[in-house]
Amino acid sequence: MAKHDLHDILKDLGSVDIPAEVRRLAEEMAGRARQDLARNRRPEPSMWREHLMKNRIVQIAAAVAIFAAIGVVSYHLGVSPDGASVAWGDVLAQIQNAPTVIYKMHLTMDYPQGQQWVDESDIYVAQNHGCRIDSCKDGQLYMIKYLVPARKAFIMVLPPLKRYTQGTLSDEEAAGMLAQQDPRQWLKEALAKDYAPLGRSELDGAEVEGIESQRGDQETIRFWVDVKTNWPIRIEVEGQIRNEGQLRRSHIVLDHFQWDAEIDPSLFEPNIPAGFTLSGPR
Repeated sequence: MAKHDLHDILKDLGSVDIPAEVRRLAEEMAGRARQDLARNRRPEPSMWREHLMKNRIVQIAAAVAIFAAIGVVSYHLGVSPDGASVAWGDVLAQIQNAPTVIYKMHLTMDYPQGQQWVDESDIYVAQNHGCRIDSCKDGQLYMIKYLVPARKAFIMVLPPLKRYTQGTLSDEEAAGMLAQQDPRQWLKEALAKDYAPLGRSELDGAEVEGIESQRGDQETIRFWVDVKTNWPIRIEVEGQIRNEGQLRRSHIVLDHFQWDAEIDPSLFEPNIPAGFTLSGPR
């Protein structure tokens, strides 16, 4: 393609309707560009470029694909085509100013012979009150955990067994346990290290931007933020969990976030039903 031909095509694109065939060709070419980026993280020559100048339709399609590729590269670098991008420091500041958060956690853990443990928890975190975790398996509540830092107390209630355990924690232990359930701490740790942009995509109808970071040697964590609100709407953790003396592969998804939610303080008061028996620490 002559240099002036490409210039004319690019200039004309803003003033003409792009035919359906052109759009199809452009999408195909942009798809090839996406594949190249995914494999090599940089554009490299490929055979399809040799056929770009067969006719005027292909020329226009190539120009459209160039625009699409620009978008792909920009998103890959965490920058939208119009130059806007999530400021992750602002995201962290916003969620740290929210004294409460409610979210759901979906856990999948692999066992031998293709078996899996799957559960879902409702988690409540409040800076002034602590943390509560209600865990269900197959739709049945099987465990409630209370962490009350002000009392240095940790209580676990097991409704199916009509038992509960309790223990006393040091200030450091209580802070550590609370941080394990607080996504604000997770993001703070991720931004303090090297992290990789994941670009933009769509989740539950919202445009999101993501980053990926490593937690220790065993876990990869990804954060997805609604670009319109700057609130995280999904966190994924892939790695291993120590269970019964074994490291087991796991996948955790946190979503359905309610940032700065109003939570009744009584929710954090340990509720031990009558007739439940105290067991030793587990």
